[in-house]
Amino acid sequence: MKIEVDIRKAQVDELKALRFKVLWPHLENAQACEIEPDGDDTTFHMAAFRKGQNVGTATFILQKNDKFPTKYQYRLRAMATDPSVRGLGVGALLVQKGIEELNQRNVDLLWCDARLIATGFYEKLDFKIKGQVYTVPKIGPHKLMYKELKKGM
Repeated sequence: MKIEVDIRKAQVDELKALRFKVLWPHLENAQACEIEPDGDDTTFHMAAFRKGQNVGTATFILQKNDKFPTKYQYRLRAMATDPSVRGLGVGALLVQKGIEELNQRNVDLLWCDARLIATGFYEKLDFKIKGQVYTVPKIGPHKLMYKELKKGM
């Protein structure tokens, strides 16, 4: 089952409540759910809205990971969907819309630190795993995942 959502670029303040609820409930409050690259000129945020409420978020950051030889890389970070819409395609739409923007920017590769529980989601979107499981303190086990871009997507 799919639902209707409005996917668009958003400002970071529109995303903080969902980041706090889903990703970082260990932080003090929603206002603390900002990451350093949020304000960079090259960073952009995609959000899904349903009936005016933010139900999905993804942040795309210009950041090179030396584990990949490609030069022009972006990192997907702070990816979250509200539990009420999980499994309904919202997360996939967010990533697809972000990739459309990255293709316009001629980005070579998108990578992320995927929570272990989310690796299946990324694999369905043709992301590949690189390396072994590692632990992010206070958050849990992750895998480095990536997707090569600009191949007719």
